[in-house]
Formats: sequence, C-alpha cells, structure tokens
Amino acid sequence: MNEEIRQENLDMSVPDADMKQRADRFRTGGFAAVIYAVVTTICLYKNAYGIMTVLFAAATIGFLYYVCSHAPQSKAYDNREDKTSNPHTMIYYIGILLLGVSTFLTADRFLITCNYIGIYLLSMTVFFTCFCDADKWGVGKYIRAVLGAVFSPLGYLFRGFSDCYVYVKLREKKKSKAIYVLVGVLIALPFLVLMLIVLSQADAIFKYIVDRSIGNLRLSGNLAGFVMMLVAVFIIVYGIFCKMVIQPPKIECEEKRMVEPMIGITFCGLLTALYAVFAVIQILSPFLGKQMLPAGYSYSEYARQGFFQLLFVAAVNLVIVLVCNRAFAESCVLRTILTVMCGCTYVMIGSSAVRMLMYIQAYRLSYLRVLVLFALIVLIALFTGTIIYLYKNTFPLMKYMIFVCGGLYIAFAFSHPDTYVMRFNLACARGEVQMWLDADVSTEEIEVRLADEIAYMEERSADTTPAVFEFVDWAQARGIWTDENDDWQISNLLSYHSEMCTSRRGVRTFNVSTYRGKAALESYLEN
Repeated sequence: MNEEIRQENLDMSVPDADMKQRADRFRTGGFAAVIYAVVTTICLYKNAYGIMTVLFAAATIGFLYYVCSHAPQSKAYDNREDKTSNPHTMIYYIGILLLGVSTFLTADRFLITCNYIGIYLLSMTVFFTCFCDADKWGVGKYIRAVLGAVFSPLGYLFRGFSDCYVYVKLREKKKSKAIYVLVGVLIALPFLVLMLIVLSQADAIFKYIVDRSIGNLRLSGNLAGFVMMLVAVFIIVYGIFCKMVIQPPKIECEEKRMVEPMIGITFCGLLTALYAVFAVIQILSPFLGKQMLPAGYSYSEYARQGFFQLLFVAAVNLVIVLVCNRAFAESCVLRTILTVMCGCTYVMIGSSAVRMLMYIQAYRLSYLRVLVLFALIVLIALFTGTIIYLYKNTFPLMKYMIFVCGGLYIAFAFSHPDTYVMRFNLACARGEVQMWLDADVSTEEIEVRLADEIAYMEERSADTTPAVFEFVDWAQARGIWTDENDDWQISNLLSYHSEMCTSRRGVRTFNVSTYRGKAALESYLEN
C-alpha cells in the first residue's frame, strides 16, 4: 500500500518538476527574449542601417550576456561553484558592437548584409562557447552546429508561448502581482498606439516631434508588420535559447585517426606533384614574359581566364589539407606532403593576385575585384593557421579562424570599399579626360566616352556620393556636361543620389553615409 502511494506521488511530481523547469527556463530566457525582440523591432523595422543598429548590437550583447550568466546549463553561470569564466567571449562582444557601428557608417547593402550575418555567427559562437565545449570542435563541427542553429527555432516554434503559459500558471499559485502588471502592459499597448496616432493628428508640433523621433515608422500603416516582426524575433531568439539549454550540439569525443596514411600519401603526393610543376611555371612566367603567352592572348585576357580557376583550386586545397590531417593516422611523410601542398597553394594565391592586378590595370577596379582580392588575403591567413595546425594538433584552429577572419572582415567593412573603388576609377577617369582635353577632343565626344562612367555612378551606394559629385563638379569646370541639351545625364545622376541620401529622415534612421552624401549634394548644388 505504501509503495503504491509513493509511486502515485512520484508520478504526480514528474509533471510538476517539468512545469517548474519550463517556468525557470522562461524566467531566465523568456523575458530577456521579449525585451530583446521589442528593442530589435524598434531598432530595425524598416531601418536596416540607421543609428539604431548600434543599439541593436548593444542589445544583442546584453541579451547574450544575461542568458549566458543566468542559465544553469551555461559555463558562465553566476551561481556555479566552479564557475568557468570565458574571457575570450569579450572579443566576440566587441566584434558584434563593431559590426553594428560599421552598419551605421555605411549604406553599402552588401556590407550591411554581411554585417548582420557576422553578428549572427558571433552570437552563435558565444552560445557555443558557454553551452558547449566549442574549444574542442573542428571546422566541420562548427559549421554543422551553426547550420543546426539556423533551423533550431523550427523545433521549438511555440515553446515560447507554452513556457510563458506554464510560468503564468505557476505564478498565479504564488499570488504574485507581477502577472497582473504584465497583463496591464499588454492591454495598454494598443491604446498607447491608438492615442499616439490620434494626438499626432490633433497637434502639428506633437506630430512633428513624433515623426522626427520614429522616422519612417508610421504606426497607423505598419502596426501589423511591426507586431509580426516582433513575434518572429521572439520565436527565433527563444527557440535558439531553448536549443542551447535543452539539447545543445553534442560534444563528440576526439576521433582516433585510424585510416591508413598510405592512402593519403598517394592521393596527396600525386596532387602535390602536379601543383609543384604548376607552381614552377607560375614562378618563371613573370621572367619569361610574353614568350609564355599563347598566340592571340593579351595579359588581361590571360589574367581573367586563370584567376577564378586558381581561386577555386586554393579553396579546394584548404579542404583537402584539413580533411587529410583529420582522417589519416599520424605520418611524417604525409605531413611533409601536405606542407608542400600548402606551399604550392601560396604560389597559386600569389599568381592569382598578380593576375587580378594585371586585369585591374587594364580594366580598372570593380567591387567584385576588390572582394576577390580580399578573399585571397583571407586564404593566406587560413593556410597559415592550417600549417601551424599540421605540426601542433592542440592549436585552436577554429578559434584562430574566427578571430582572424572576423578581424579581417571588420577592417574591410570599415574601409568602405565602395568608396575606394569609385575614387580609384574616377581618378583614372580624370587622367583620361585631361589627356583628351590636351588632345583637343571635343566635349561632346568626351561625354560619349564617359557614358560608362555615368552608368556606373548610377549603380553604387550613397557611400560614393561625395566622390561622384566631386568628379562631376571637376568635369563641369572644364566644360563637360554643361550644355543644357546634355544636362539630362547629370539630372538623372542627381535624382538617383538624392533619392538615396535624402529619403532617410528622423533620428531613428540617421546614417553617416547618407548624411555625408546629402552634404555633398548640397555643396554641389550651391556651386
């Protein structure tokens, strides 16, 4: 009889324990996720690159720090007796903040997209560091964990709402008044929005203040979209948090490398022999000059044809070296062959850089050409870390890749490549225009020759606006684009850049790049 009663009490305690666990989980991550969702939506709704992106980055850091220090499953849990601090997470926090600042400083859509991807990857790295033993992960494990985190909210789609319900039910039993405050806030929100709209229509000064404060966020027309984004952010963030707390990526033991190294020696040896021959040709070709080029090939065509193939081979070699070093048993011969392969790849990367510089010399810069040069720099850094890892298996290769690639990208983002490309190309164009003027080429002919430059200037971001109108002002001072019959080209250019630089009004959407572009337009029009 006693045994039956004990078993019944045990069965009743299991649901209670589960409910308490869910309530504790929501108390730790749920409220933080709600606050983070509200702040993120206020910052980013129809405002991908305003000054509020800095606040979004700060909110991301605050959310990560709070949940990692308050979740018992975290290595950084505040109440853990043997609390394991993770000082290197501070580097990730700094990276997140710098990416937010970079977004505020640019209007380059490609950089903005990459910045948000970078913030996500660094946030996942913080989670992995605190909830998993990520220091033991290899590159493949990290990539699988990141991809798993992308889809993790799907497995916990409604967990945020169900955990909130459980939390509320348990708080009701404790007669807490906090739930009533929460209900009051939820009831008040739609009335606050309604009254804000009505009062804005009632007084012009109040409406002006509201418009200046919230920028292009028109509550009366976009409330549904605002709420949908808020809910989506909450579901995603809380879903990832639940994934880390309930079922973090499993830590696999270090696999024993038992595959016979002779397979790798044969495979990599044949490839390396081919690479060595190719590397010798790449080293000799600058000295042999045009004698090495096939008939009918120019240097620019030669460079254009080979660059992307060499970039592909270099990337494949990186994967081959990492996989072979991981899969095959220890072998000095294999390690030596892989080292030679890395050396040959360095030569390929150098050859790719030379080819691209030759092509730039013939056809100037473009955004893509700058990106591929940046990719070559990243490959050099990755191969350097890989060579160290070949001889020291305890070297934290994944952490090295995150630090080095992240640091290089942040420096690249702050360099404003779009501006650099435009200034370089327009400096070349100035030299050509001056040469044409010295040769007494008519201004009409010069305008025709500059048609491609005008087309390119109408494709770029607001980052390039100051450089564009410096060039236009310089050209008009020399009689180019001054005829009223041809002024339509400059009018179209002015309209394109004006729309980019003057459409962002209000404190919330303020962006340094568009502000500088607006100032450049005003200076041009005054002249």
